[in-house]
Amino acid sequence: MEKQTNNQIKDGFIFGGLLIAILFVTLYIPVIGYISLLFLPIPIAMYGYRYGWKKSTLLGLIVLFSISVFAFYFFVVSLPLAIVATLAGVFIGEALKSQRHPYEVWGRGTIGYAIGFLLLLLMIHLLSDQSLVTEYRLIIKESLDSTQILLGQAGLDLSADDLIAIERDMMMLLDLIPAVLMIISMIYSFVTQWLIHKALNRFDQTKLAFPKFRSFQLPKVILWIYFFIVIFSWFNFSGLPMVGLVIFNAGLILGVLFSLQGLSLIVYFFGKRKQPKLLFILLIIFILVFLPGGMYLLRILGIIDVGFRLRKLIK
Repeated sequence: MEKQTNNQIKDGFIFGGLLIAILFVTLYIPVIGYISLLFLPIPIAMYGYRYGWKKSTLLGLIVLFSISVFAFYFFVVSLPLAIVATLAGVFIGEALKSQRHPYEVWGRGTIGYAIGFLLLLLMIHLLSDQSLVTEYRLIIKESLDSTQILLGQAGLDLSADDLIAIERDMMMLLDLIPAVLMIISMIYSFVTQWLIHKALNRFDQTKLAFPKFRSFQLPKVILWIYFFIVIFSWFNFSGLPMVGLVIFNAGLILGVLFSLQGLSLIVYFFGKRKQPKLLFILLIIFILVFLPGGMYLLRILGIIDVGFRLRKLIK
């Protein structure tokens, strides 16, 4: 028991120091900040994998407290990032310790990242004392003014109605923030989990790995959820804008998942037919070039695969 306590304390110092070091790199070397953010949850996740989510949460809180005591400025600017790292790390570490399926670990990590990023936006809004929506409106106005000047010099003029229509379309991008936030969280969670797999396999002699992408399979319940979302999207929620926003973003997120399902089916098909990888790469490039049409076709293919299990029909 005493040896285990000593190991927890020793690992706490090691992983806590590693987390602070990565925070320093993220804040003071902005060029690689977006990349180092992928490594931030690793110390918390590894500690949680060894000792549980309560101990890993406590480690994150101790790191925040230590920073606030010894470097207040660093604490203020690193607090949001430390919260993102702690949440994502705790979610991934506990899922790994519970021996969840890798895709379930990925889902939990995505939730942790999404909550962390949401808190990050809220804290930026509170600390900067500025509205992100207002700032975005100013950027749109400046962009439209510059565009109007350039078109005027070229002998082209935009009417007031055209400017209003363009501004309305650009403001609609704000409605996509939840979906974009979730998709970014999915990407970050996947890469971070892959890095954690490599670290744990190296230092803890585990054999963690993602299953082959061709085995990616969404449960049928996702299809039913998507079906009801499509039905609800036909209704007019002008009096309940938040409900309409949730349905809109949920549909986009599920659409991305079905596109992944369709892509995995193509990988499965090419593997069964023993087709050259170059042909598959060319097909993916073709799909990406013709976005969003290519993604829409992948989504349809993914929906059919989930509903009818096309892989069972492929010999």
